[in-house]
Amino acid sequence: MEGLRAAAQQVLADVVEIGRTRLELAAVELEEERLRLARLWVGATVTLFLLFAGVVLAAAWVVMLCPPEQRVTALGVLAAAFLVAAGVAGWRWRQLSAVRPPLLQATLGELRRDQDELSPR
Repeated sequence: MEGLRAAAQQVLADVVEIGRTRLELAAVELEEERLRLARLWVGATVTLFLLFAGVVLAAAWVVMLCPPEQRVTALGVLAAAFLVAAGVAGWRWRQLSAVRPPLLQATLGELRRDQDELSPR
């Protein structure tokens, strides 16, 4: 009876160890995803700021190159072009934000392998 009890305790200890390992893997994956999102956010913020500054300066330069009587028309054309570009960029950003790796993919794969190993054949 003692041998059976020891074997059951060992099986339970192994199951707990497998569960702990899988939880640690899940924690690592969650941290990686958090860091990926932070990098994306910082990159997008810097990019948008620099793009905004460049666009404003380029638009002012183009308007200043125009003769005084055509500057209002130049501003209208530039504003329309920027609005169209913003629409296209927003549409593309929406597409890119929809593509992301599945959360906890490695953890779920390990759990599937564990289940396959432990299930009766």
